[in-house]
Amino acid sequence: MRYASAEVRKQFFIEMFTRDISLEDCVLDLIDNSLDSYLLKHQISISKLIFGPNGTDPSRQLGTIDVTCSDRQVKVVDTCGGIERKRAMEDVFCFGHAEDDQIGKLGAYGVGMKRALFKIGNKFDIVSQTANEGFEVSFKLDEWAEKKEWKIPITFIEGAASERKAGTSITITELHEEVSLRIKQGGVPNNILDDAATTYPFFLDRCVRLQINGNRVAPRPVQLGESEGTVRPAHESFQQDGVKVTLAASVAPGQRTTEQAGWNVLCNGRAVVSADKTRLTGWGVELPAFHTKYTSFVGLASFESDDPLSLPWTTTKRNINQESSVFIRAKGIMAAMSKPILTFLNSQYPSDPRVEAGNIRNAVEGVRGVSFRDIASQPIGGFLFTASRKKEKKTDWVRFQASIVSLDKVRRHLRRPSLSPSDIGKLTFAHYVKTECAAD
Repeated sequence: MRYASAEVRKQFFIEMFTRDISLEDCVLDLIDNSLDSYLLKHQISISKLIFGPNGTDPSRQLGTIDVTCSDRQVKVVDTCGGIERKRAMEDVFCFGHAEDDQIGKLGAYGVGMKRALFKIGNKFDIVSQTANEGFEVSFKLDEWAEKKEWKIPITFIEGAASERKAGTSITITELHEEVSLRIKQGGVPNNILDDAATTYPFFLDRCVRLQINGNRVAPRPVQLGESEGTVRPAHESFQQDGVKVTLAASVAPGQRTTEQAGWNVLCNGRAVVSADKTRLTGWGVELPAFHTKYTSFVGLASFESDDPLSLPWTTTKRNINQESSVFIRAKGIMAAMSKPILTFLNSQYPSDPRVEAGNIRNAVEGVRGVSFRDIASQPIGGFLFTASRKKEKKTDWVRFQASIVSLDKVRRHLRRPSLSPSDIGKLTFAHYVKTECAAD
């Protein structure tokens, strides 16, 4: 028996490995690693972050993540606990997780950090310290690519000596030309800031404080809406294959743009899909194609699991694996939840202009913000709109034309020459009711 070579050529691997991910998403992958260190160190439950009490645990120090981005270097420095030497030696620099590795909450596939490094630049300097031990890694991608072995040089150093200082620093220099050019053109740091604000709403200021080029990133959660006694959001949940799924959909509060409308998908609290209005979440298939009259629609789907590989995200964490059985089931429920809301929003624009739609519009405009946590704590049920009862009218207008000659006759008869036509109408109507309708 003879064997043909089937080795992975490093240069081909590097080029294919980094092709389908954006620069911004690479930086988010590095932020994921910092967050994962913090979550593992403090053994934080994703469910408690999403559905537990608001605010931070006063007994737990917040971590920090500082990202600096220029056309010369990209640097991510955190105080999130650091990486243990054993993990660094056996797993962190491998492509994929071992079966017995301590997988984090946001690191599903074991490729994020390496892909980000390779995508951004050629030279990498990594320093990580727990309170008790540390390591350094420094290497160049082009030199590593020429070597046959896949090993990474590592040096052990002292620990940070305190939990407060423990963390990891990643510095990428000798940026690839296309990366340097994109950053030089401007916009990349702001893109990262905007992406991070919507990607990590359950982590920012509750686990870590994040800065991009010195600018603090404030969490920007998805806004759901309800109105007591009038609008009740839809809420469903189920569990399948170790994944807990929580779904909510409603009318969003406040002024909206079409860019904000649609379904949002979280995997372990991290936003994977934002404001989707495509076939991915049923639009144009189970649901009608998106239209501007649906601008107030908002849906949020949360998938949680202790095994991140069970979640329906792709390796870039910016799309959904549409062959995931748990997502297929969720998608059908999402469509069923959406339909009554879209019907409700359609009712704002009746085809017959004589149909009164004021109640619907008032209800849409009157919803107030409500958290995903509060909706999830309510009983499971579909979207409900209860129209407010119209107040019974006590009065109505009586309008008619009368000749000026007739009006002057009344004025002379009453000896009140300044009486207005309106007052004349009231007097004559009151006189008729008193004299002709008294028996009724």
